Parts: sequence; structure tokens; C-alpha cells
Amino acid sequence: MQKIKTKANKEDYLDKVKNPRLKEMALILESKGIMKVKKINSETDAEEIIKQEMKDSLQNKIQDLNETFSELRKRGIDLSIFNFKLVILPLKLKVFLATYEKKDLENILNRIDEIDKEIKKYK
Repeated sequence: MQKIKTKANKEDYLDKVKNPRLKEMALILESKGIMKVKKINSETDAEEIIKQEMKDSLQNKIQDLNETFSELRKRGIDLSIFNFKLVILPLKLKVFLATYEKKDLENILNRIDEIDKEIKKYK
């Protein structure tokens, strides 16, 4: 019988992470499809591992948005207002990586959502 993955299972994957804020943010990123939560086996490095995974996942998402913007610009589509929001994302990411505050993560995710919606109009 196949085991069904649930939110509880994802939380179990993060059981080595002691900081509840980090767990919550990892689950938020997972629910947005930006990060894939993996089993963490190391107790000593669990928080550093999850922080690195969050950083890598957000950087990859920003890179994907940059590449998509580049393709749209080559097709002659003007996205200058959203380009400004895209340019700000790495700075917002640095703030998040310094604080690991939920409000900073939400700010990044809101900007990503806005940019994604605009991109989908032109695809």
C-alpha cells in the first residue's frame, strides 16, 4: 500500500529543526511550490540545512524569473514596472536571510506572486 504524504508527514521531516519559525517558513515555501521539504537526519546541523535549502530555493526561483523576463524582453514585451520589482528581490532575500522573519518571507512571496501573475499574461 502506498503511503499518502500529508502535511503531518512534512512536519515530521522537519522534526530535527528546533526553531518553530523555521519550520513554519519551510512549510510555507513548500506549499508555494518553491521548496521541496526533505528529511533531515542530522540533529546538529538541522537548522543550517533548512536555512541553506530555503536560500537555494528562493535564489533558484528568482533566477527562473530573471530568465523568463529575459525571454519576454527578447520578444519585445515591456515589463519595466515588474522588472523593478524583480531587481529588488535579491535585496529582499538578503534581508530575509539576515532576519528569518515571516514578514520578510511574505514580502518576497508576495512580490514573486505579483511577478508570476504578470508573466502568465504574456506566456
